[in-house]
Amino acid sequence: MVLLASSFDQSKYLNANDLTQEKSFRIKSVTAEIVGRGATQEQKPVVWFTNHKKGLVLNTTNNRTIRAAYGDNMEVWSGKIIIVFPTQTDFAGKLVPALRVRIPPPKQAVAGNGQPTAKVVEQEILPPEPKASLQDDLDNEINF
Repeated sequence: MVLLASSFDQSKYLNANDLTQEKSFRIKSVTAEIVGRGATQEQKPVVWFTNHKKGLVLNTTNNRTIRAAYGDNMEVWSGKIIIVFPTQTDFAGKLVPALRVRIPPPKQAVAGNGQPTAKVVEQEILPPEPKASLQDDLDNEINF
């Protein structure tokens, strides 16, 4: 077995260098882990996926995005889909690479005939009533 120094430099968490474009992930579980180094260590939620070996440490922004869509109870996030994408964010006055989360739009159910199952109610749209011009008002005759 070859012992490589680079194998000790691998993080078990996703970072902005791991993704070059957005990717969909299915949540397997969420754990609480101590992350950071030295005095900056803190407990954060980490989302683990069924389709990737690395987890995503949730910062406040990503936590709020997922929580707004799937609720406060992280145990029910299992099986849900999120999209993670690379971007840049301001940190200490500098733009730095970052990962952000967005929720995919819900899929519209389709009937067996390929048509959406939601009923669309047709509405009759009438053109606006024509406005009487000032000249029309002046042309009216008044019978005495």
